Amino acid sequence: MEFIASGEGGDHAGADAERTVWRAVTRAFGPGDRGVAYWRYPIVSPDRDAFDREADFVLLHEEFGLVVVECKGYRLGHVAAIEGDQWRLQGTRQSTATPYTQARDHGFRLLNHLDDEPALTDDRGNPTVPANFFVALPNVERDAWDDRFGSLPSAPPVLTADELTPGSLREALDGTAGEPLDAATYEAARAVVSGGQPISGESRPAAGDGPSPEAAGTKAELYEHVAGGLKRLDGKQEEVGLQIPDGPQQIRGIAGSGKSVLLAQKAAQMHARHPDWRVVVTFQTRSLYPTVIETIRRYHEHYAGTEPDWDRLEVLHGWGGRTRRGLYYEVAQAAGVEPRTFGDARSTFDRDDGDLLAQCCAEVLDADRIPERYDAILVDEAQDFEPPFFRLCHAALRPPKRLVWAYDEAQSLQTLSAPRPTDVFGTEADGTPRVDLQGSYEGGVQKSQVMRTAYRTPRPVLVLAHVFGMGLLRDDGAVQALTTQSGWEDIGYEVDGDFRQYGSPVTLRRPPEHSPHPLSGVDAARPFVVTETFADRGAELDAVADAVERDVSRHGLAPERIAVVVLGPVHRSRDWGESLADRLRRRSVDPNLVWESDPDVFDREGAVTVSRVNRAKGNQAAQVYVVGLDTVADAGRRSDVVQRRNEAFVALTRTKAWCTITGVDRDDVPTGQLFDELDEAVAGATGRPPVVTFPAPEPADLQRTMVDATLDAF
Repeated sequence: MEFIASGEGGDHAGADAERTVWRAVTRAFGPGDRGVAYWRYPIVSPDRDAFDREADFVLLHEEFGLVVVECKGYRLGHVAAIEGDQWRLQGTRQSTATPYTQARDHGFRLLNHLDDEPALTDDRGNPTVPANFFVALPNVERDAWDDRFGSLPSAPPVLTADELTPGSLREALDGTAGEPLDAATYEAARAVVSGGQPISGESRPAAGDGPSPEAAGTKAELYEHVAGGLKRLDGKQEEVGLQIPDGPQQIRGIAGSGKSVLLAQKAAQMHARHPDWRVVVTFQTRSLYPTVIETIRRYHEHYAGTEPDWDRLEVLHGWGGRTRRGLYYEVAQAAGVEPRTFGDARSTFDRDDGDLLAQCCAEVLDADRIPERYDAILVDEAQDFEPPFFRLCHAALRPPKRLVWAYDEAQSLQTLSAPRPTDVFGTEADGTPRVDLQGSYEGGVQKSQVMRTAYRTPRPVLVLAHVFGMGLLRDDGAVQALTTQSGWEDIGYEVDGDFRQYGSPVTLRRPPEHSPHPLSGVDAARPFVVTETFADRGAELDAVADAVERDVSRHGLAPERIAVVVLGPVHRSRDWGESLADRLRRRSVDPNLVWESDPDVFDREGAVTVSRVNRAKGNQAAQVYVVGLDTVADAGRRSDVVQRRNEAFVALTRTKAWCTITGVDRDDVPTGQLFDELDEAVAGATGRPPVVTFPAPEPADLQRTMVDATLDAF
């Protein structure tokens, strides 16, 4: 049995009663039960008061089906009479209540979502998941209740203090149970209540419709098993997405673990529960705007049945500019500081002093007059922001400072793990941290969450990206690496070896449960990684254009599901991208050169995306072509080693299914060693299972590389 509490028990009059019921639920069900229980599930009714707007308890159990419980802390004397659905009350702040109607209304809202799934209705369209609704009264004894109200035809089913023991609670639910749910029905229902519908698309076939992955003959048919179907959030994702922290919270983990979706889900349910709050979702990559807005919209529709109030729930780029507002821009204006555009900042500040946005934020912080105007700020792509941006966000929040940031571990080779809170927010005069991420808040919400499971990128590609991106098999030694077993375990690897014995062999394995890609066990989908080298750039671009044309014409992939990421310096990569676009047009394939289009949009329907790494970051495609891998060897300065490897890592992890890596075998740079390293990394990453062994790096060598890279950059 899984137990997920929102952390929103609160201090209202019924909070103690809710805690009593939750203790009873967690004691009544154990590891042998197949089910999930929620405390404060955010199916929200907008027409109720603050404490009646959402379901108190929701249970989904293979034996009992769906159970919705409304909890009231009334004592027997508080209930003067029950007249139909309405309870007349005395001695409480309310004169009337409709607790059973509340439970039923919340339950019907959730049942509507269940009924939308083909797998959860029978041949006649009838629902296959039974539902029961109860009112929990932890402060009332059964005999006393029955004496007063047991004979009333309108008396609702109640769970009194007598039923809130492990055996009695199960017995009470047993009395309403029908046929147990079969495995397929339970899993489909579990996916719905986990919040999978908003990220699963508009329509999904019933189980068994369409060809199986093994019988698929094209990439398009195979990819339908990635893009289609009802998705399920795992327990960790649900916990993170549904909980509202009572202060700052860090979410860190591997790329592709769903952190962006969870922030959108968290923002939507915050807004549904607290429509008066001012909530902001912010990020670095402007082309994420459409995805973030649409995901929030779908989740809010799921929870509240309405469009969000976009004046209260704002989606803002981290910086902003003349044509579109951003978070820095808004805070600066509120603080009475003239906001700077990128061009203005570039002409005002010295790049040698660090990130331009960071310097802009520091300027506003120095003014020391930032008003506290937001109730929650959620930061995606946190690894791309510097400490002054986080301090700006923190300063702009009302207590208790609900700043939630999602950080991709090992997304940037220069920052392989999340920085310590004291390095970001500093300390008070007495040395205590301004932001403490140790432990949990009241209600059980962890201040720091780690996501180890990667869903987006197939396991072989992800392993290759880490191994090649860090240079773990490089002849001259790793460019950068995690150098502790716990660091690798945090991103979902198993490790054999001792990092303290420098140069000794260390072996990485990525267990399948940490990369449960829909095509992982489908031989027809292999190979997930293809590498090719060419004698010159023209031959490389011709081959990529031919492969893209085959993907569209023979394999039926929609052009917008294909992305070409061109590596290399700005001018050369753009030239190669434009040459590739010409080749695609000659093959009747429409290209979308992202540097010529709206910066807030990445892909365009009916067109193959051609992008540099800077615009590809944060976006994905079914088939990704990584062009110009030989430029990784263009390391004229030591800083280039870091930058080029990081670009390769980001490009590889853009794929949701297949990745083709191409490059030119050149005489002017040592590409032979590079491609030999790539081949060795591919061989290990694509093994069954993927296993890669490399020498334990010397941290001092890595540190020297990074220091030299930093010095070279200035």
